[in-house]
Amino acid sequence: MTLTSRQTLPCHKERTTLDRHYKIREFAKLAGVTVKALHHYDRLGLLQPGRSESGYRVYRESDLETLEQIVALKFLGIPLKQIASVLKRAAHLPDALRVQRRALQERHELLGRAIRAIQAAEESLASGAPPDPAILKKIIKVINMQDEIAVMKKYYSEEAWERHKHYYENGPSPEWRQLYRDGEALLGTDPGSEAAQALEARWFELSRRAYYGDPEVVTDSPTAWMDREHWPPVMKQRMAEFKIEEVTNFIKLAALWPQRRFFTEEAWARLVRIREQNVEEHSRMWRDRVDLFRDLEKALGEDPAGEAAQALVQRWSAQLDEATAGDPEIKSAMLKGWAHRQNWSHSMRWQVEGLHQMSFDRFEKAADFLDAAREAASTGRHDGCQAGVQALIVEFDQETANTRKLLDRLPENQFAWKPHEKSATLGKLANHLATLPTAIPVIINGMAKKPTDAESKSTLLEAFDQRVAKAREALSTATDEDLAQTIRVTPTISKPRIEALRGFVMNHLIHHRGQLTVYLRMLGVPLPGMYGPSADENS
Repeated sequence: MTLTSRQTLPCHKERTTLDRHYKIREFAKLAGVTVKALHHYDRLGLLQPGRSESGYRVYRESDLETLEQIVALKFLGIPLKQIASVLKRAAHLPDALRVQRRALQERHELLGRAIRAIQAAEESLASGAPPDPAILKKIIKVINMQDEIAVMKKYYSEEAWERHKHYYENGPSPEWRQLYRDGEALLGTDPGSEAAQALEARWFELSRRAYYGDPEVVTDSPTAWMDREHWPPVMKQRMAEFKIEEVTNFIKLAALWPQRRFFTEEAWARLVRIREQNVEEHSRMWRDRVDLFRDLEKALGEDPAGEAAQALVQRWSAQLDEATAGDPEIKSAMLKGWAHRQNWSHSMRWQVEGLHQMSFDRFEKAADFLDAAREAASTGRHDGCQAGVQALIVEFDQETANTRKLLDRLPENQFAWKPHEKSATLGKLANHLATLPTAIPVIINGMAKKPTDAESKSTLLEAFDQRVAKAREALSTATDEDLAQTIRVTPTISKPRIEALRGFVMNHLIHHRGQLTVYLRMLGVPLPGMYGPSADENS
């Protein structure tokens, strides 16, 4: 038997023997493959033997190495046509292996889901319940559920997903489950109680362990948790099963408890309701918060009084308004807590790090810059507007006290009297004067409720006292930077709050009070002194 020139082995002086040659059946038996497979490999150009003079296929021992490569790549699932490319160009091998590895991993995950689905069905049957004809549908449902769980992979790197995958497939670990059960039992109780504080301490310790990679207490990453409104249904069902949302909110209140001293009972209760009502908005509010503090960090080193810094202050103020639902008392309490952040507990700092996606040191630097920018606004270096809440409160207290003295002199039987046909009645003027303090909460917080006119002096004085108290509360919770902010007072006119407060409240109050003194003088009513003794008091 002779070989064609294409398959003739090279002869070297040091070689004394040639490779042994095999007919196709001999080679197939030696290699452990079928003759049909060798024909197929030949047609595809994967393994082309030599030919004898009579045209028969002839293989040599060195062809065994090529065949082993084909069999190995075929075993890995790589298509035969792609194997031909790999054999011709060794540089293609890494890419081919990488693609096939991913395909095998996906197949492995699919098989794993199928096995878990079958195990769940077996457990259902083993419980003693009669065989369910729809058991196969249940298996498909479980497999689909596993597919939904795979959606959570988008929140993690490849390495991180390997650590978290088991958590999403099997649910919270026993320690987390116990914490959620204990938390559910405490829902509706006092977040400051000993049991609630102990629960918060356990949560902090489990979160710390999870952060540092303890596989026994893996939980959601902060990024995944804050985007939970977009989770697949199966994950939302799990949250509902363990009441994770409710328990987490309760723990947050427990962590905030040291700040509780800044709140009144009523304000704290309102804060709890606000947090319960805004669950759907938490993800968006969190993203806004993260973006703000990243921008604050980028602005470090800039002028706190500059336009960019002041724009950040406005964003922060808007977020604070949203978080407090515009409640001035809650806002005031939260600002006091903010000012005491150096005394925040370890668990509170831990929550702040997760909320802002940065270390507490970085958070403090950004927060300090924010405070400097707020201070720049309050001292009037921004927009050239002089504010001054405390000075305004002193003035407000003095003018409302004077106004009440005058209202107290109203002759009740003269409410319908007026000095001229074009003038308002005494009752109408007095009621208008008594309603002016209601403009302050409107200007500061946008809170408005149309007042009703009082028909008696006692009712009018009672309403005036209540309105003054609410107005003063609104003023006391405002900051100088709030007063410096520009607001729209008419569809075409905008001005800083401080100007609106002086123009629409303080000056307006003094104007109509002077008008009322004329009414009372004409009615022969002795007048009280405003800024000193009146003529009636001197006489």
